Amino acid sequence: MIKKTTSTFIVYLKLLIAFSCVFTTKVIAQNKQTLLFKHLTQEDGLSDPTIKALHTDKDNFLWIGTENGLNRFDGTSCITYKESAKNRSSFPGNYITKIIEDKGGNLIIGSQSNLVKYNKAKDSFEAYSFSNPNLKSNYYSFPFYIDAEENLWVYLAGNVYKYAEKQKKLSYVTTYSNGYAFTPIPCYKKLNWFVSRGVKGIYLNEANDVKEKHVKEFFMGSQTLVSHIEDVYFASDTLFWMAGDKGLIKLNPASKKYQTFNSYLKEKNIACTAIAKYPGKPWLFVGTRNNGLLIFDLTTEKFIDQYVHQSSNLFSLSANYIRRIYIDKKQNLFISVDGYGLDYTNLNKVIFPRYLDKKESNNANFDNDISYILKDKYGKIWCGTKNSGLLIYNQGLDKSARHEFLKMGISKLVELDNGNLLIELSTGSFYIYVRTLDKFLPLKTSFSKTYNGKVQINQIMKFGDDLYTATEYGVAKANIRNNESLFLNMVDDINRSLNWPNIQRLIPISKNKLLVQTFYTSTYLYSFNNGQFKYEKEIGRSPYAINGNVTIGDKIFLATTSGLIKYNTTTSILDNLSIFDANCTSILADKNQNLWIGSNNGLYFYDNQKQSKTRYTISDGLQSMVFNSNSISLIDENQIAIGGINGINLFNPNKTNIYKSVSQPKITEILINDQPYTESGNPITTNNLNLKHNQNTLTFAFSSMDYINPKQRKIVYRMVGYDNKEVTVLGSNRIRFPNMPSGSFKLELLDAQSNLKTTLSITIGAPFWQKWWFISSMSISLILLSALVLYLYLRWIKHQQLLQLRQMINFQKADRKRIADDLHDDLGLKLSSLKHYLLAGDINKMIDSGELRTLSSEYIDEAVNVLRTTLINLSPKTLDESGLIIALQDLTESIGKLGIVKIHFDYSGFTTVLKSAQQYALYRICQELINNTIKHAQAKNIYISIINRDEKLILLYEDDGKGFDYESVKRGYGLSNIEAHVKAIKADIELDTEIGKGVAVTIIINLRQNIKFKIDD
Repeated sequence: MIKKTTSTFIVYLKLLIAFSCVFTTKVIAQNKQTLLFKHLTQEDGLSDPTIKALHTDKDNFLWIGTENGLNRFDGTSCITYKESAKNRSSFPGNYITKIIEDKGGNLIIGSQSNLVKYNKAKDSFEAYSFSNPNLKSNYYSFPFYIDAEENLWVYLAGNVYKYAEKQKKLSYVTTYSNGYAFTPIPCYKKLNWFVSRGVKGIYLNEANDVKEKHVKEFFMGSQTLVSHIEDVYFASDTLFWMAGDKGLIKLNPASKKYQTFNSYLKEKNIACTAIAKYPGKPWLFVGTRNNGLLIFDLTTEKFIDQYVHQSSNLFSLSANYIRRIYIDKKQNLFISVDGYGLDYTNLNKVIFPRYLDKKESNNANFDNDISYILKDKYGKIWCGTKNSGLLIYNQGLDKSARHEFLKMGISKLVELDNGNLLIELSTGSFYIYVRTLDKFLPLKTSFSKTYNGKVQINQIMKFGDDLYTATEYGVAKANIRNNESLFLNMVDDINRSLNWPNIQRLIPISKNKLLVQTFYTSTYLYSFNNGQFKYEKEIGRSPYAINGNVTIGDKIFLATTSGLIKYNTTTSILDNLSIFDANCTSILADKNQNLWIGSNNGLYFYDNQKQSKTRYTISDGLQSMVFNSNSISLIDENQIAIGGINGINLFNPNKTNIYKSVSQPKITEILINDQPYTESGNPITTNNLNLKHNQNTLTFAFSSMDYINPKQRKIVYRMVGYDNKEVTVLGSNRIRFPNMPSGSFKLELLDAQSNLKTTLSITIGAPFWQKWWFISSMSISLILLSALVLYLYLRWIKHQQLLQLRQMINFQKADRKRIADDLHDDLGLKLSSLKHYLLAGDINKMIDSGELRTLSSEYIDEAVNVLRTTLINLSPKTLDESGLIIALQDLTESIGKLGIVKIHFDYSGFTTVLKSAQQYALYRICQELINNTIKHAQAKNIYISIINRDEKLILLYEDDGKGFDYESVKRGYGLSNIEAHVKAIKADIELDTEIGKGVAVTIIINLRQNIKFKIDD
């Protein structure tokens, strides 16, 4: 049985899937589309769910007048203006009646309490002041027109007036009105007549008929049809369309003839509440009291479509009581839904017509989760489901032929050469549809080899003239015998050549080449000749499932769980990177060789020429975001069917261009130093900012001004003159520039789609210390100060040089004195003793006895030793000839022979060659330290160690003497001489001593990278 019905959505075609039978009567309506509504409610910031007035201003902000406040909406955020005790004298009353706009972009807002003007540049309200005592306060207003002379036509407290704002003159027009008024022409033209609403019916008023002689009444109590009129559309001077409680009324005011339209399908006595012309089409949008949104065809004068609330569809109307209908210049459709807020969409937005889901088909037990779609050579469409059997439609999906395998799932559908079809059920059972018999016959399944349990068959495909299957045990050739059995003969040529013959997918490349993918592992190439397969090579690792493939030229596109992958049949290269990342479930090429790919995240379109992708979602009308494997088919060159978990989408691939709305970003808020900035007026109209130097942390909030997909709108911004870097963000956003320098800048906001730009010039003044006069005075002061500092520095240098000269002279004097003391005390004493001995003794006797020679030799040797020691102290020859270590050995040995102190010298860790200046300085330092120890420390042992480590030379000197207080001791020649030598070789010295604890001295020379190691030590 075939059942005819009509859904709430009339689309390219309509399909109802029923449990025991399925209807469809194909309706071709290429110029219609499903409307997918977004919703603005109190949760989104709307002040009240009952909307009375709608208006889009010149900057594309939507102003929403409700029964409890005025709202401004930009597609993302909603700002509320409400009357309070503080602003009651200037703000509009909270019950808004009407909003219109003057030439300057200012809004005139009527309410139940007053009439006000919104100054856009100042972002402020000002109440109108009238001389009429009845209009001083708390009066109902309804502004409805601004004429060519910029006079305001407005209903005020029971009468219609014309108000000349420049002259502040209020002129009475008529009393035939009950609030609402409608005009046949747009503003700023000469108004000859208008329609006003009465308690019942309407009045047709001549604009200048102040004596009210020519007022015409329609649908009042004296006429046959009495109706309460809510809205009017003027097709011409002699054709009015009105929304009233009796339905849609067509009126010729000249002949007074009228006609009512108030039924659609089974719905009768439809009460209409709002009306608007559908742009570019001979249709009317008609809002109703309980029947949702209707479309009326002006040509056929019939209702042709209906949009109602559907609990299962988030994109349907919020409810079925429509209050207002408003369409802006961008063809955004705004619907005021009584008690629910605002529903809105765009009339040009492309969507995908969809088959109704199981809830809409009034058969919740039916599962329309589509598992397979196949179009056979005879034009019939076979649709398998996961749990509700097989649906068969005639060519074009316009009529259901039959429904088989009720309550069973369909896994696979394969068309055979003879026109028969092979069907696999989800249970693993196979059937064959014999076309000549028009019957489904069961098939017994057997394999050429024995396997335990049910064998998983992943794919059935045709290669050459035969059927092949991909199974968990390998590739098998399928033979149907007498329409009674299905025999699967395992192909050992392939299976034996694989380490793991669990086959996921077979992909024909040509008549004699085949790709074989093992389950989530690798893909292999096989050749086929003389009825045998030959292993060629491994193409590449493929750790994913291949769910479909399409060949275009020398490329095979693979729909995989890791995205869309490309394989080159010429080079046998499998791309490692996917064209896009998604779990692809099905793939199809249209007549233009472009790809349509179903996925678990929407429907993708891949332009093969431009190599670009487009993603469609449920907001574009898709039945769901999840599409199933093998559930896509080309119905004809202009129709593609794709199935998923909630039915089927049928669409024309040539008419799916995404709607690109024209939007210009707007700055909605300016914060200076993180505080709202009000000095410039309304941020929306502000073009220039002049700030002080300390007003340099700038924050800008902006809106993308897109009502369709604002969160995904690409906005590019940059601060010219600051960093000039372009930054891309999505949707409405907030930008912050902290601590900006002084100067002139320009903030640019660019819509990447429309290339419309908003600019804001910014000037940040310089502080006084950056002014020219301050910089000049400071420069002169710095020059004078620098000259003074240089003079003092040169004097200090001269003084230091003098001190160094004096110190050098003192050192020389001390050296001379020490040498003289050594020569006088030692050498002079020896020679003097020898002289006195010779003078006092008997020379001849001493000569004869040999005593003179012995004594002279002894004294002369001692003198020579004294002289040698003095010369070594002045300039040790061993240091120049043999180096530091030998010189220090000689020094320590010579002192050790005196028996005064025992010196321990360790140089085992020393392996570097020093410069002569460094050697001399270290020798002198050791000499001075030893002298100080002998003279003052009363030590028994001296420990000297010299090592090099980590590019540093370290000299360690210690004694076990009595030590001293370093801070209080007088700095004599010895310490000063040591510090002078240390400074000369740019070394570091550390001296650690306390009374009773001896002395420890560490000298460190940084050798850096100029170390030359000895070859042999």
